[in-house]
Amino acid sequence: MKYKIEICVFNIKDLKNISKYNIQRVELCTNKSKGGLTPSEKDLKKSLEYNIPIHPIIRPRGGDFVYNEEELKLMIKNINFCKKIGCKGIVFGVLDNNHNVDIEACKKLKSYCGDMSTTFHRAFDKTKNPEEAMEDIIKMGFDRILTSGQKTLALKGIGLINHLSKKSNGRIIIMPGSGIRSSNIETFKKNKSIKEFHSSSYVNGKICFNELNRLVKKLNL
Repeated sequence: MKYKIEICVFNIKDLKNISKYNIQRVELCTNKSKGGLTPSEKDLKKSLEYNIPIHPIIRPRGGDFVYNEEELKLMIKNINFCKKIGCKGIVFGVLDNNHNVDIEACKKLKSYCGDMSTTFHRAFDKTKNPEEAMEDIIKMGFDRILTSGQKTLALKGIGLINHLSKKSNGRIIIMPGSGIRSSNIETFKKNKSIKEFHSSSYVNGKICFNELNRLVKKLNL
């Protein structure tokens, strides 16, 4: 089976260091302490020098995923910049006050994405009805959902992850993330419909390159 691995990095130095590995995609963020925010325009431009498809996160602040009009305008500005410089995809998600997918806001943001691939990030894990949320995201044409199965770690949420991957029936990629490691990747590989994985490979606040190497080998990349 052909697997893909997306690595989340929080600075250009780490991006440069992982560029020698057979990584299919990078989710580029800044500010790890807030769960990942949109990188600077300078870093976005620099990231394209390393010959790895870059999917920046479009997230203007930490906290919840309910955004006001000014925040949405900033997200549109960031999406337009990513599209202009040639990013291969973006990662975003917007919810309403009732913990449902904010369809109107997501459609608006997605209308600016052009040909960029779109991932609905772990805002999904805050939705009150994950099946309904998945159907909404599918209808809007997202390419994948990044999820930990609504648990802190994907291994704990593997039941929901497996359920969603079956329910999606190939209409969208369900990509497990949060705590994906070489030590547990085989558990996820048992589900033959899961073909993409998300990992930071961070240990004690830094990327562990030995772990990243083990993870790549486990996926036969």
